[in-house]
Amino acid sequence: MKKYFFNLRHCLTIAISLTSLFTAASCQQTSQPTLPIQTIANPAQAGARLPRLSPLPHGGTVMSWIEPLGKGHILKFAVQNDGRWTRQGEVALGDKWFINWADFPSVHAINQSFWVAHWLVKHPKGRAYDYDIDLSISTDAGVTWSDPTHPHRDGVAAEHGFATIFPVDDEAGIIWLDGREYQKPTSNRKDQQASGNYTLRYTRIDRKGNLSIEQIIDHNTCTCCGTSVAVTTVGPMAAWRGRTEKEIRDNHIAHLEKDKWTTPQPLGAEGWKIPGCPVNGPVLAAQGMNVIGTWYTEEGDRPRVRAAVSDDGGQTFTPPIDIDDMAPFGRMGVTWSNPHTAIVTWITAPQETNNAPRLALRTLSRDGKISPVFHLAEISQGRNSGFPQIHADQSGLLVAWTNAAPDYGIHTSWIPAEALAH
Repeated sequence: MKKYFFNLRHCLTIAISLTSLFTAASCQQTSQPTLPIQTIANPAQAGARLPRLSPLPHGGTVMSWIEPLGKGHILKFAVQNDGRWTRQGEVALGDKWFINWADFPSVHAINQSFWVAHWLVKHPKGRAYDYDIDLSISTDAGVTWSDPTHPHRDGVAAEHGFATIFPVDDEAGIIWLDGREYQKPTSNRKDQQASGNYTLRYTRIDRKGNLSIEQIIDHNTCTCCGTSVAVTTVGPMAAWRGRTEKEIRDNHIAHLEKDKWTTPQPLGAEGWKIPGCPVNGPVLAAQGMNVIGTWYTEEGDRPRVRAAVSDDGGQTFTPPIDIDDMAPFGRMGVTWSNPHTAIVTWITAPQETNNAPRLALRTLSRDGKISPVFHLAEISQGRNSGFPQIHADQSGLLVAWTNAAPDYGIHTSWIPAEALAH
């Protein structure tokens, strides 16, 4: 059985010397800056978990989540505009779903009418971490949904997950981590050339549900770090955590050009050697040709969240800035609040006073200016809080996360745009 890797330092508050000028300037604040954050109600019911935020083409946000239903689960969504929920719907339900704090469903609006959703289903003959991705499409903006299909067509009992869905022209692209080659070849396997690695794969789906041929973007990836895609003016770019045979697990990016992925390039290139998955994948956001990437590393025994900015569609990036080098948990979110300013969120180290981490926020401008650290709320340090989500449009920033077990429930907050402007 595959096991998630956690370093003991994640559960301790560590005193670390400040080596980043940006961090040193912000971590020695004499008073804690604040933001006008407002808790807002949302349509999710009791026991709801795993929110995911994605943008609407003409402003607003789609939030999806999972709710328990009898012995199974149901995937729901709601639409938010200007801090208000305007409609909601249901995508699918089932009793054999794979529910996981780090790998969770989504609903994406490719354009005004064409939407794509995904969720995870246990493989009927698989082990604990053998599961498939179910895809469903809607051509009426989420009113009705098609029968599900799989983006992967191998039929192997293996992990297929950590999917990201994104627009490609008028169709949808999907990338995912694929474990079909993870098991070493045996005499009764047809594929005797299996690498024993996880791969990052891609396909696309059109409005009729037709799938293109699968492509491999990376032949050796980390096993359970999330993937991310940002769509720039010149096309999509992906980010994920790679892996080498020497267990270097740094982050990488690639660009989709004429429906072919470019050779993976490093994002950060710290050289972090770790003999297991840290469950902390990179996150991208784009606005026009502006891209921000944020990621987690512990290279040099220094846990930190880092970020870099690009103004040429992700071809080149500024030198990395340490967003937090005080032993944070990571689990980042990133979005652009306007053409000049990006927002990064993450979970900090536990406080000394009550051992509770906080959800923190910083803004980063294209010219390298970085704001002080804003603490939005205390948050559970366990898996139950999942990966907090953010999305900004011209009216403000929506923030969502799962409340602590066993009751769960989804917390949503709102910050007006003017409070985030430099």
